[in-house]
Amino acid sequence: MATISRVPYSCVCQVIIKANSSLAPTELINKIKSKIHGNLTHGNFTQDQLTLVVKSEHVAVKKLEPGKCKAVETASKFKGTYKWLLTSPTETAQTRCIKNEDGRATRICSISINTGKSQWEKPKFKQCRLLQGLPNKIVDLANITINDENAHDVAEHILNLINESPPLDEEETKIIVSKVADISQCDEISMNLTQIILQIINTVLGKQNHSASDLHEVSNEILRIIDRAGHRMEFSGRTANLTVAKLALAVLQVDHKFEGMAFSIRSFEEGIDPEIYLSEDPLGKILASIYLPKSLRERIHLNNLQTILFNFFGQTSLFKIKNFTKALTTYVVSASISDTSFQNLADPVVITLHHIEGSPNYGQVHCAFWDFGKNNGLGGWNSSGCKVNETNVNYTICQCDHLTHFGVLMDLSRSTVDTVNERILVLITYAGCGISSIFLGIAIVTYIVFHKLRKDYPSKILINLCTALLMLNMMFLVNSWSASFQKVGLCITAAVALHYFLLVSLTWMGLEAVHMYFALVKVFNIYIPNYILKFCLVGWGIPAVMVAIVLSVKKDLYGTLSSGTPFCWIKDDSVFYISVVAYFCLIFTTNLSMFCAVIVQLNSVKAQSQKTRRKMILHDLKGITSLTFLLGLTWGFAFFAWGPVRILFLYLFAIFNTLQGFLIFVFHCAMKENVREQWQIHLCCKWFRLDNSSDGFHEDPLSCEVVANCGRSILPVEIKMNSIHEQRFLQYFPAEIPSPLPDWGKF
Repeated sequence: MATISRVPYSCVCQVIIKANSSLAPTELINKIKSKIHGNLTHGNFTQDQLTLVVKSEHVAVKKLEPGKCKAVETASKFKGTYKWLLTSPTETAQTRCIKNEDGRATRICSISINTGKSQWEKPKFKQCRLLQGLPNKIVDLANITINDENAHDVAEHILNLINESPPLDEEETKIIVSKVADISQCDEISMNLTQIILQIINTVLGKQNHSASDLHEVSNEILRIIDRAGHRMEFSGRTANLTVAKLALAVLQVDHKFEGMAFSIRSFEEGIDPEIYLSEDPLGKILASIYLPKSLRERIHLNNLQTILFNFFGQTSLFKIKNFTKALTTYVVSASISDTSFQNLADPVVITLHHIEGSPNYGQVHCAFWDFGKNNGLGGWNSSGCKVNETNVNYTICQCDHLTHFGVLMDLSRSTVDTVNERILVLITYAGCGISSIFLGIAIVTYIVFHKLRKDYPSKILINLCTALLMLNMMFLVNSWSASFQKVGLCITAAVALHYFLLVSLTWMGLEAVHMYFALVKVFNIYIPNYILKFCLVGWGIPAVMVAIVLSVKKDLYGTLSSGTPFCWIKDDSVFYISVVAYFCLIFTTNLSMFCAVIVQLNSVKAQSQKTRRKMILHDLKGITSLTFLLGLTWGFAFFAWGPVRILFLYLFAIFNTLQGFLIFVFHCAMKENVREQWQIHLCCKWFRLDNSSDGFHEDPLSCEVVANCGRSILPVEIKMNSIHEQRFLQYFPAEIPSPLPDWGKF
């Protein structure tokens, strides 16, 4: 028994009807209106039926006066200038081609559904030849500009050149791939043009010298070309299939009623002339199949049609990697969906792959996916998130489902790690970020609620740093959750926010160092009006400008990091290295220099004070540790995350930097005497009772409240510093120097 679901839905439809009749306009309108009624049934793309109930009284018919399309001229850069005569609406104007008079250029005069007026459609020059011939050498194609007018001609010409050429060298391959990439970005991609693109790629793969390095540099671009052309291809109906000798492509339009789909490939001669089958369940005895579960429809927008693209590669040279120790034992199959990815589905994607040759060592096979971000952006195999469900001599069945560790933010190599370490790093990262977020929040509330704690400049700078780090941790924690919605706009927003707060955090670490320079190293008195305001403009403004520049160049530079990593971040390597790594290097160098200056000055001070030297070791250690986390020096572990020690330093990076907020709370809140005093007074908690026999390291490095003779006057526009090293360093290591200090303005 069939189940019929009835969903009330109202809509407004507009239709333009061309009617030739001798009736008067009013009579003709009434007659048309009387004909439009009843139940109109139409099949949608999921083979269900959509029924619209139409009543005559709800139909409005009016006469249009669209007028004719005016006579105009259009100039084509590649095919000449054409004149179009006065043309009636719905008719097609024709004119002879300039280069070949037997061909015809055409242009339709249509009626705008919005205005009801006549308008010209884009002219069609498919039958017209180019005014100038194309070069007969592949290397000369580099100078050809491609647009919608000449894309089809250039594609056919490239295919002819490849067919007639000997094996392609590396330069020729790159030029061809570059031109085909330009073709795939045109606005109009017909099925015929997509077919030619597949033929070009198939021929290029067969014209190589069997060297893995020849294709590895263009592998990612070739895969993107196929994906782009497939999703943008114009076709009628629900599905479209294209095959060439060793490539196959199928496109399926789906809506929110998607019930699951299997893409299967069969071939009489393995890998050659593939046949495509689309069904609700995977077929048996196939070369490859990929099954997308029903739960995928949760990612499909309710009022939108999307395309699923399936690909089969019967030639594996595209996926060979130089110095890669594992062999590819199956053909390659893939699936993608427009504006969506396959991470975090309720049910896994099931891939069935037939071994190219019977595999006696089938117990050693591994399932993997092609990760565009591996090998410095050249692409490579990654087994993270994929597992072998079943395997035998002939077949392997894989299940793939894809969090990200903190190191990805400053992973200079931009490559993935193995599954076990990935999971451990994820646990460390999320635990550390969660802990730091809690204690950063406590620190911020403490300094804001207790007014006495935020009278000086160091405390105000610390509040800004804690706020930046809190937002960075929060943005990181919700990033993968944002990516799981598979919405491009949301992912870009999450990536932009994460980029911004990372730069803000680094900037405020740098400003901590700048303030230390003014407070401890600068010998002469200086005058800086609106000191904190200027710091805030730099700390929050410069990162905003940098992010705005990236967005103005191209917003798509942000997005999902890779096909196997549901994490929204900077996709482009160049932008990452310029806007993150270079900026980090500048901040890190500044902070490290300031740190070294403090240590040098400390040693010079200690040389003048010989009292209780042994007792000062603990104070020194606390001071150095405090500065290390305050200035973010542990971020420098990113520089060592290379080669055989990469995993070790990724662990160090993840542990220390995710806990940076917690450690700042410990050193600059929990161990700070005046903070504990405020807690004891206002919270009435005996646990915070002051310890009179404490070692003395309780003050924030830039606070002068530890100094007994410190003046209480506030200098809003001036920082007065004493040139004596002992006096300047007492603020950082208060128990180091017993000598008295003159009165300082509290800053």
